[in-house]
Amino acid sequence: MNVDKKLEELPLTKSKPETLLSLFGNSDILPMWVADMEFEIDGSIQDSLIKRISNSGFGYEYKPESFFAAQTKWYKGQYEIDLIRDQVFNSPSITTTISVVIENMTSENDGVIIQPPVFMEFKDVIQGTNRKIVKNPLKLVDRHYKIDFQDLEEKAKLDSNRVLILCNPHNPVGRVWTKTELERVIVICMENNILLISDEIHKDIILFDNQFTSIWNYAGKWEKIVICTSEAKTFNLCGISDSMAIIPDEDLRNSIISTFKKYNLGRTNVLTRIALEAAYENGGVWLSDLIRTIEKNVNTIEHEISNTKSKIKLIKPEGTYQVWLDFRNVYRDTKEMFSHITENSRIGMNAGHWFGREGALFMRMNIATSNEKVLKSIKSIMKAVHQNV
Repeated sequence: MNVDKKLEELPLTKSKPETLLSLFGNSDILPMWVADMEFEIDGSIQDSLIKRISNSGFGYEYKPESFFAAQTKWYKGQYEIDLIRDQVFNSPSITTTISVVIENMTSENDGVIIQPPVFMEFKDVIQGTNRKIVKNPLKLVDRHYKIDFQDLEEKAKLDSNRVLILCNPHNPVGRVWTKTELERVIVICMENNILLISDEIHKDIILFDNQFTSIWNYAGKWEKIVICTSEAKTFNLCGISDSMAIIPDEDLRNSIISTFKKYNLGRTNVLTRIALEAAYENGGVWLSDLIRTIEKNVNTIEHEISNTKSKIKLIKPEGTYQVWLDFRNVYRDTKEMFSHITENSRIGMNAGHWFGREGALFMRMNIATSNEKVLKSIKSIMKAVHQNV
């Protein structure tokens, strides 16, 4: 993969000096925190965007049949999913969809179950809709995260808890949930009348021969499911992205769509439409190259940690382009860990507690960049850590 050399010319969120100063206490930081990439996008996407921009008209658009044909082809080829057009609708973002679903299908103070450490915006959405956060923390066993099914069953049995938000692949710990795990989740939801929202935005980036299974596959078994997804992460389109939701159940879908119409949500983004259509048609080779690059970067980190007999532990990801690093053998205080590593390595990573207190003494590192940068960064992090040993 080629790194985009022009990125430094852009006003990117991850490298904004004021943002770095507020998060890391220093603007002289190498940013490896926000979940976007530093690679050049697929050439066919660039060409399609340039061609579209050369046509100066940017009036209101709709997604034509060519878009749905390309989308259908992608989902069939990647996941053996036969998309049904009427079950799919567009949304400005995944968190927008989750907010609307929670507001429509629950009441204030109802419980929404999440599985921390997990994407921090789930918490924001739940609090923003005046619902109650209910934690079903993941269990870490031998550097491998698992769902605590006993705890999940107990939480699901409570009448006040109405929704479970699943993250698959899981951000930040990198798990790709197996069919066996997902089937057990579905059974628990069925037995307790729990609405299941599945955030599948990282679904295309599956590493080391792991297999992704969408909750869509269980639509015939349990009707209360909402699949939220986007190809923005896959093809590095977060700056022009929108998302989509797949809701197989007609009544549930109509309820959500009615709210989207009420607030005029889901209007077509012209450039996103062009970019995604090109990606669906031609992005397979680029994606394969991306996955090989991310795997190489993971292996580099694993090799460096192992060779130096570092006290840092790698939670090896099964999916996504993040790595979850365990510093519990070095530090006892999460604030001390964060400040010490940041100040001495000058690498800006996400503090694990940003994903919930269950992430304390961990850090998330974005490795969607060159292998040289990943190697330099992990060496700097280990050097900083070893100063504390």
